[in-house]
Amino acid sequence: MFIPDEYRLSDAAQALALAREIRTGSLLVCDDSGVPDASHLPFLFDADGADPVTGAGAVLTGHVDRRNPQWRALRARPDCRVAFLSPQAHVSPSWYGTRPRAPTWLYVAIHVRGRATLVEDGSSLRRMVERLSTELEPGHSPWNVDQIVPYTERLMNHIVGFTVAVDRVDAQIRLGQTNTPDDRRRVLAGLDAGDAQARAVAGLIRRLAPFDGG
Repeated sequence: MFIPDEYRLSDAAQALALAREIRTGSLLVCDDSGVPDASHLPFLFDADGADPVTGAGAVLTGHVDRRNPQWRALRARPDCRVAFLSPQAHVSPSWYGTRPRAPTWLYVAIHVRGRATLVEDGSSLRRMVERLSTELEPGHSPWNVDQIVPYTERLMNHIVGFTVAVDRVDAQIRLGQTNTPDDRRRVLAGLDAGDAQARAVAGLIRRLAPFDGG
């Protein structure tokens, strides 16, 4: 991923935390002919002790349907990438006080590079699925995975798990931070008046790229 210096996030721990919030990543692997393929999957994150700059040492965990050929591609070519993309929004040139301006697009993107290892034994798969369910289920939910044990056991035959040992994390925080404070206020106002995704981007600006008057 090309990242201009002004948009690079060098804090790997923060980048991994943002990716964990996004949760759904695009697993990118090349097939036997060298053509890239992608699957969109929820991931588990283990980042304690990861390098603060590169993110090396973190581990991502996921699983795919056994019918998905990507797991065989991972076995043959373990080097892979997982991309995470935040809510995103268009910025109209009409929002700016400066002229001339062009339309632009705001977002946060995190790319994780690493090496995959397949996990196919039933007990390990079960632990992965149970942990994912536990992490994602709302705290007040009356449901838990123990209620469907026979069903879960049948599912184990139809999925393949994998872990990705992280080599590097690259993150781009493209939230208009190169603009003047006045233009940034104008952009925030435009986003706040937009749809749910635009308002989510406004929230990212306030949280990740704050400025005086924002």
